[in-house]
Amino acid sequence: MSSHNTVLIVDDTPENIGVLFECLAHQNFHILVAENGKNALDIAEHKHPDLILLDIMMPGIDGFETCRQLKSNTETQDIPVIFMTALSDTSNKIKGFQLGAVDYITKPFQQYEVLARIKTHLSLRQLQKQLEVQNEQLIQLNQDKNEFLGIAAHDIKNPLGAIQSAAEVIEIDYDTMSKTDLLKRATNISNATRQLFTLIDNLLDINAIESGKSKISLSMIDMLTVLEPLVMRYRLQAKKKNIVIQFQASETQYPAFVDENTLTQILDNLISNAVKYSPYDKQVDIRISLQDNKSIRCEIQDNGLGISALEQEKLFQKFSKLTPRPTGGEHSTGLGLFIVKKLVDAMKGKVWCESEEGEGTTFFVEFLGDAV
Repeated sequence: MSSHNTVLIVDDTPENIGVLFECLAHQNFHILVAENGKNALDIAEHKHPDLILLDIMMPGIDGFETCRQLKSNTETQDIPVIFMTALSDTSNKIKGFQLGAVDYITKPFQQYEVLARIKTHLSLRQLQKQLEVQNEQLIQLNQDKNEFLGIAAHDIKNPLGAIQSAAEVIEIDYDTMSKTDLLKRATNISNATRQLFTLIDNLLDINAIESGKSKISLSMIDMLTVLEPLVMRYRLQAKKKNIVIQFQASETQYPAFVDENTLTQILDNLISNAVKYSPYDKQVDIRISLQDNKSIRCEIQDNGLGISALEQEKLFQKFSKLTPRPTGGEHSTGLGLFIVKKLVDAMKGKVWCESEEGEGTTFFVEFLGDAV
């Protein structure tokens, strides 16, 4: 239970307020006071106390009516109310419970009883709040899961349809198909299969990350030994679109505190995207540098259409399908940058993007260097 819970005392008798103040003085409660029901309603709505001690017998709006109005207001209905009364009539107690009160304290007050009842209901209220938060999180997770499954099913359905279509054509027309046409259908099947494997790998990566099962072991790694082979590999792929990849590195080593396999996955995704979203006959620039704070920064710059400020806000979200599309018919799951962000965060790094529409996009990824 928090040491700074707020308790609102509602009583028109100064002596009763004084007794309760003395009772609660050393319990680290933040105490508010209202001398009538109307004042209590105003304070409760604007200050949102954690618990209300409410006298029944008051002039004007009595405790019963005050409680009824508290429970009919969505802003105050969840605040626990404990009635304070000298009344011992059972019918009054029943009426109070029917109006939504959680307990009674009988005058004259017994200090230990008052404290015990207050602490009990504050603890119960805290548990209730925790359950409410957890329920909201579960509802959101369920909505995310349904959306995730719906989009994943859609993305799986498309390549499966391509596989089925190509296979049916081969099955029906095999005897009359030319070797060239047969090879074309087989290539369609192969490409669609690769799309499926990429999507499945991405889904497995997300599951591992979000369930805490991603295996990341940090050590000092020379980023250059990871980056150079990727640059060589993507230079070959970029040739298909007549794209030139320029690589700049002024140092011979770039030691960073990372997981080698995870770093490879991150850089592979970012370089792949740069080639995928660059138009034909353009250039991709990759730079690695040592920053003043000894961190290692890698920049991957394309010459594509760029990304609007509005779309940059959802760049690292799941299934973010942005306006720029792959320029050579390549496939995109909309999961790559989401995975990159999660993996970079797991290695205590930073990733961000700078882009202007029509001016291309630069992705930056930065990790702790040997100064740690």
